[in-house]
Amino acid sequence: VHWLQQLSRLEAQMASAQKKKSELKAELDNSEKATVLTLRLYAAIKGLGQALSWEEMIPHMDYAVRQYLGLQDYHLYLLDDANAFERVLFRGAKLVHSPGAERMGLPALEVRDNETYLEGPIFHGETQIGILWARAKASLSLTDRQKLLTDAQNLTAELGMGLQKARLFTALEKLSKIDGLTGVYRRAVFNDQIKEEIRRARNFKTGFSIMIVDADHFKQVNDTHGHQAGDEVLKRIGTLLKENIYETDFAARYGGEEFVILLPQADPVGVKRKAESIRLRMAQETFATGWNKLKITISIGISHFPKDGQDPDALINAADRALYAAKHNGRNRTVDTSELL
Repeated sequence: VHWLQQLSRLEAQMASAQKKKSELKAELDNSEKATVLTLRLYAAIKGLGQALSWEEMIPHMDYAVRQYLGLQDYHLYLLDDANAFERVLFRGAKLVHSPGAERMGLPALEVRDNETYLEGPIFHGETQIGILWARAKASLSLTDRQKLLTDAQNLTAELGMGLQKARLFTALEKLSKIDGLTGVYRRAVFNDQIKEEIRRARNFKTGFSIMIVDADHFKQVNDTHGHQAGDEVLKRIGTLLKENIYETDFAARYGGEEFVILLPQADPVGVKRKAESIRLRMAQETFATGWNKLKITISIGISHFPKDGQDPDALINAADRALYAAKHNGRNRTVDTSELL
């Protein structure tokens, strides 16, 4: 009997030790998981802090959401100048729903049509600048829900500074590329763009076209109404050009009252038709400059790659010859290089 009691006590001690070992292992595993998550958050924060542009931020943002929060399907929205959410990044499967319009202070979970979404507002100081909208697991325990919300709060708190910096750099970069008066791209940006388009067209065996657009008798506007009126006209021309081309087209101010438009993978017949629609739209416009109302026409010259040249200078010179022909033949007209003798 004494021997059996000793054996029983020994078995109890062994069971207790095994339980303690399991508890210590679980605690160690949890500690290791917490350490891994902390390191992931640190890596994401470091990457976001070092990024100097939106493009540089994207992979760090993706790492933060997928590796730290463990969410694969997400959208990132930023507040635009009109204080409306604009989606700037999405990853994974498409999300059917979008975040609500209400402003929230802390991350929250929302259920819509049996889908659970994480809504994580992003602040810079006291101002909300964006929101992280992600699909969470459909069934989360109370502990998992609380952990996800805590992790999301940690992440969104760190995102604010990085996103604001990226927004400022992007805005500054955009300003440096845009002509301050007309709102279209600067000539130097166009010079880079046409080189890239030539490279792309050669690689994929495609073509593209360019238009040179020039305001007719523009010197008379400046001489008669003053340079301020001339600036107003140029500003409006820039706006009308942007409104009447596709998003894939590229408009720039080439100098003075001259503009250039690059049209990738465009059909020459369609380009001529597009040029004519722009010319007619400009002729219909009434330009208001102070107390004066002016009518302005434009002339357009068109050239095509590779038919009219293999490099930027050749293409520009070809379009310029077509523009000269349009001016010489009465202005307010479009001339394609194919029409030149």
